[in-house]
Amino acid sequence: MLDIGASNVEIVRGIYEAFAQRDGATPFKHYAPDIEWESRGGLGVVAGSVYHGHDGVNALFHDVLQAFREFEFRPLELTAVGAHVLVTVHEHALGRTSGVVVDGRHYAIWTLRNGMVTRVCVYPDHAEALKAVGLI
Repeated sequence: MLDIGASNVEIVRGIYEAFAQRDGATPFKHYAPDIEWESRGGLGVVAGSVYHGHDGVNALFHDVLQAFREFEFRPLELTAVGAHVLVTVHEHALGRTSGVVVDGRHYAIWTLRNGMVTRVCVYPDHAEALKAVGLI
């Protein structure tokens, strides 16, 4: 019997590995055409920003690349919770014009259906992310 949670974790892990290798094509093989990406705060995006579809995700990463001359997202912990994967992410970046170093964590909830990412929501607060997936 297929363990959906483990499968979802591997898909999300693979997306982070592609990010690390600066592979911009592989993640889109796993994004549903109508993906929704919401940020409630985090690296390079305004809290409350919502991006829709593949064009929206491209716009999100374009915004991040405009703000930072280098950045890294490293998953520290991936936890399957039903159709979701909760990821604790270490973020490190260097401001493009300011040179300011950003070093911290954010918490991303990836929602998958039939092996495709349908939604990502990024939280700056761990407790808020845990509450969103029903763990507290």
